[in-house]
Amino acid sequence: MKVQLTHNGIVTSIKKIKQDYILLSVTIDRRPAFRPGQFMMMQVSDSYDPLLLRPFSILDENDGVYRFLIKIVGRGTRLIADFTCGKSVFLTGPFGNGFPQETGGSALVAAGGVGIASVYAFLQMLHKQGVPYELIYGARTKDELVLLDLLKPHHPLLSTDDGSQGYHGRLTDVLKKKIRPEHTVFACGPMPMLAVVKNITLQQKAACYLSLEARMACGFGVCLGCTIFDTSGNTKRVCKDGPVFEAGEVSFGKQTAKNR
Repeated sequence: MKVQLTHNGIVTSIKKIKQDYILLSVTIDRRPAFRPGQFMMMQVSDSYDPLLLRPFSILDENDGVYRFLIKIVGRGTRLIADFTCGKSVFLTGPFGNGFPQETGGSALVAAGGVGIASVYAFLQMLHKQGVPYELIYGARTKDELVLLDLLKPHHPLLSTDDGSQGYHGRLTDVLKKKIRPEHTVFACGPMPMLAVVKNITLQQKAACYLSLEARMACGFGVCLGCTIFDTSGNTKRVCKDGPVFEAGEVSFGKQTAKNR
């Protein structure tokens, strides 16, 4: 059966939850199925300026209402912040590989900043499956820790670089204290953070899956705008081959330099 990848949605709610973050709810009648970790591309303007759609992780879905956590960082996201209820929105997707459906033991989930959007539906899946897990959620400052009300049932271990909330230090410092070889680690956040997560899991010989963030133009692997390098020096497309990769696949040498 052919999968429908283009959708017309209606904005049903838009809430500013912190200084630079909004929670956007869009009703999509067809209710496209998605796996935790997948994303959709969203048109941000009714005109051709800006031309390109923007990628956003699917936070969750309930009765056809899809929620997206959006950090306002540029022109496209500022346009979304001006959306109003009832506005028509064009979307494509869901795209990419999500997190594994079977985790095989206890899980450590690590989210840095807006990376919480990629792992939230995965946390819900783990909870429903009865898989033991811990969530480590970190940011530079408490103002960048969002969705804390939604995360209460998951009892997150919080950290901030400046010590304004939770553990005073980096998320990866907490991960070092918690990780055991029997854990499987699932992480999303900035490239430098993910590079450290990979090194920690290699030292502990723990399995690890990373959800990578990248600039995208198409979402389905044609434009090659979101390519990264694997450990053999070959290119991979974050949108199509990822965004979730086994940590051992990804080489961070060029990626981290390019994304700093």
